[in-house]
Amino acid sequence: MSEQSYDLSASTRVAAPAAEVYRIASDITRMGEWSPECVGGRWLSGEPGTVGARFEGHNQNRDRHWTAECEVIAAEPGRRFAWAVLSHSPTPDNSVWSFELEPDGDGCTLTQRFRMKQPPSRLLAIRDSLPPEKAATFLDFRRQQLQEAMQQTVDRIRAAAEQ
Repeated sequence: MSEQSYDLSASTRVAAPAAEVYRIASDITRMGEWSPECVGGRWLSGEPGTVGARFEGHNQNRDRHWTAECEVIAAEPGRRFAWAVLSHSPTPDNSVWSFELEPDGDGCTLTQRFRMKQPPSRLLAIRDSLPPEKAATFLDFRRQQLQEAMQQTVDRIRAAAEQ
């Protein structure tokens, strides 16, 4: 992977069945409850939560707001829920997010992953608008922001599932 690509993950052990954790993590309409950046989502087409269904995610980071159209590419209850970001991306498989579950005795391990082959146009536009000294480190800064947000997301899903 290049310096501009991302391959991030965050995990936590959840004391709840994988099926229950999957139900919570795959409900994009509730993502604003878990994620510090995605403030909500709504289904656009297809059967919600199934492969091929499309949704839009509403996101906020500091003073920036954006909406991204996404398509579900994996929906394996109790195992994996994944979506590709279609907006701002050069190819449909450029940016892929997922929740993966590994059953573990009386609970499971929940992992959120984000793989990005190259920065989408929206991210490059932000970088290019910055002063040169900040632009040089922007993608690394963004990588760190996402890593922290992903850990918060899985921790919040764990808390909800364990209630």
